[in-house]
Amino acid sequence: MSNKRKRQTQEVKIVGSKEEIEADFRAMVLKIKCPHCGELFTDGAVDWGHAWLEGRIDAMRELDTQERDGPYKVKCEWCDERSFINYFARTASKAE
Repeated sequence: MSNKRKRQTQEVKIVGSKEEIEADFRAMVLKIKCPHCGELFTDGAVDWGHAWLEGRIDAMRELDTQERDGPYKVKCEWCDERSFINYFARTASKAE
């Protein structure tokens, strides 16, 4: 008898439109507490994060490199501190 497992193929399905995915991501970040002050992140923190990510992508493009599933950084409007969002664990950690 063979101990080999058969490889299962899974079909990847798009769950929603780009707008729906972005709205779900925003809603997820808004449920996370800032590790510095304990307050929930705001829409302003997510907007700041999108601008930070856009700048990071531009810088990487200029360096002729790219990444997948890289960091996402937000700035808390309550305490003005920066944090990294772990979107897989739905948590935040201090960035500085």
